[in-house]
Amino acid sequence: MSHRAILNLLLLLTTSIGWSQSPHGEKLRIDCALCHNPLNWTYDKLQSSFDHNNTEFPLKGQHKNLDCRTCHESLQFEATESSCFTCHNDIHQQTVGNDCARCHNETSWVVENITKMHEQTSFPLIGVHSIVNCDACHQSETNVRFSPINPECISCHLNDYTSAKMPDHVGQNFPKDCSLCHKLTGSAWNASGIVHSFFPLEQGHQISDCTICHLTTTYSDTKPDCINCHTSDFQNAKNPDHTLFPKECNLCHTLAIGWMPASFSNHDSRFPIYSGNHKGEWDQCIDCHTIAGDYNTFSCIQCHEHNNASKLAKEHDEVGGYQFVSTACFGCHPKGD
Repeated sequence: MSHRAILNLLLLLTTSIGWSQSPHGEKLRIDCALCHNPLNWTYDKLQSSFDHNNTEFPLKGQHKNLDCRTCHESLQFEATESSCFTCHNDIHQQTVGNDCARCHNETSWVVENITKMHEQTSFPLIGVHSIVNCDACHQSETNVRFSPINPECISCHLNDYTSAKMPDHVGQNFPKDCSLCHKLTGSAWNASGIVHSFFPLEQGHQISDCTICHLTTTYSDTKPDCINCHTSDFQNAKNPDHTLFPKECNLCHTLAIGWMPASFSNHDSRFPIYSGNHKGEWDQCIDCHTIAGDYNTFSCIQCHEHNNASKLAKEHDEVGGYQFVSTACFGCHPKGD
């Protein structure tokens, strides 16, 4: 056997014996020189070329400055677990789970995104809840023990519910689900935070004083009909005289402030003026209703061939009893065709 072959065999045997005798266990298969110098087995962290980032647990943040034995209590490195609880006591007492990384990072224990983090729970922090101290809801013997709480509104707001008198929530047997009436995004219990979707408070109805519509403390007795609040507006309107019109304001008006623009679109159900042949052929009511304020009276002949009655008569010579009057026109042309 050549000298070279003998040397290779000795090197192989030495390496095999070294691994089998390594105090670090069988799984650590690296060059000893990465951590130890050739003079002795002393480990010098500053001189070591071993890179922990190549392992399953990269050292980041505060972990970079730790002494190895803080985590590796024995020389059997694979025996050290990588879970947070291996080294860190759970001061939250399992009330927020066992994944510390959900809230904390390696740099600091300070949690700066509580609102964002809370979106992962059954109670996202929105509106005024986003600025409430944690211990206002999570009441326990320590400020770091976040025991699960009942997410229903009444579990925290029972005193608000029982003390509310305008309106009297208890006396009127209001539901205890606050979100049915109060916006979760609101910052107060007042009108600006009320859920009024059953009667939208927008445009002309955008008011903050509930008593304008709710004249008694029994809020459920207010009728949604327009005329219930706008009787005086209806009676005082003279251009045109509204007493000749139906009392459903929404037939002509939108919720715009000042009642304008107004459009009597229901007119088409009686005589089409927003569709058909008369669409765009008029500017104002008096064009057809020639007597101011009288909307029961109308004129067809004011526009239709009023200067050529003989021509109209010739066109209608086969119509028995033909008369050149507006009521006769409407009698035969109720749709304006």
